[in-house]
Parts: sequence; C-alpha cells; structure tokens
Amino acid sequence: MAHVIWEHNPPTTWVGTVDGQAVCSVKRKDIGGWTAAWMDERLWPAPPHLPKAQPQPTRFFGGLDEAKQAVEQALSA
Repeated sequence: MAHVIWEHNPPTTWVGTVDGQAVCSVKRKDIGGWTAAWMDERLWPAPPHLPKAQPQPTRFFGGLDEAKQAVEQALSA
C-alpha cells in the first residue's frame, strides 16, 4: 500500500498526503458514512452493483477506516 499521511482538519475532514502533496480528502457526511474525493484526475471505478455507472471522483464509504484503506489501496495499484 502507498504510504499516506493523514492530517485531521477538525471537525469532519481528513486529508491524505503522499510526499507532501494532498491526494484525497475524506469527509464525514451528516447522513452518516464518509466520502472520499480525489484532488487530482483520479476516478473511483463504478461499484459492482452498478456496472453501467460511470467512474466518479467521489465514493461513499460506511466507515472512516474503510475509506482510508480504500484510498491507500487505490494509490498502491
């Protein structure tokens, strides 16, 4: 996995940086869960249950750790 440093910007945002450059922000949603949004041209693939959907720059996750892990895995791929 990529070595991502997570910086907390209270109260609801985490910013992932690699080599000092911000690559993704993870924000808590009022409705519950978290969204991970790329800060560059990257796109999240369409979810398996929506095969015709287009890739998007933002993806929803149920938990903070799940979102952080997905970002780190995507960066190491």
